[in-house]
Amino acid sequence: MTKLLTTTALSIGLALAANAIPVEIPGPGQDMAKNGTGIAGGNANDDANNFFRLQNVINAWDLANPGNPLPTPLSSNPQDLGSPVVGANGLLGFDYAVLHYGAGTGGTKGSGGGVEVFFLDGATQFSFPTDGSGLNGFGGFSSLTLYKGTRIPDGGTTVLLLGAALSSLGLIRRKLSN
Repeated sequence: MTKLLTTTALSIGLALAANAIPVEIPGPGQDMAKNGTGIAGGNANDDANNFFRLQNVINAWDLANPGNPLPTPLSSNPQDLGSPVVGANGLLGFDYAVLHYGAGTGGTKGSGGGVEVFFLDGATQFSFPTDGSGLNGFGGFSSLTLYKGTRIPDGGTTVLLLGAALSSLGLIRRKLSN
């Protein structure tokens, strides 16, 4: 019975992850200019500068939404993809996507195009837009970099886990002393 429940829960979890839809942060059409938003106001489109942009977007989100913080981005082992279409399990293990788009017709001149950040929300595959949606970049897809994140438990969860661990130690001590 335990195996059946575990298998069912795992299947439901995988089905929900497969149906998850990435969310643009801070919102649809709210891109940032590529030029001037990198490290020390730089313009580069590389892993370090994209991580810097990602951190700024997520920090701003977390400040504005303290009750709903997003995972803390990790700079280690980013993955660069050459297509906005990511097939089955291509997003597995990642929490964020940073996409670059050209300025295109109607995009802000001198912006270098737009940078959009997506929270993957458990999605394992997704077809990102082939054209930018923000004021800086309405042009075509340029690059996609995936980053992992980590969740830091809130204070209540930490206290709960500590209490459970201490209770377990007390029960083990009591059992061993008998």
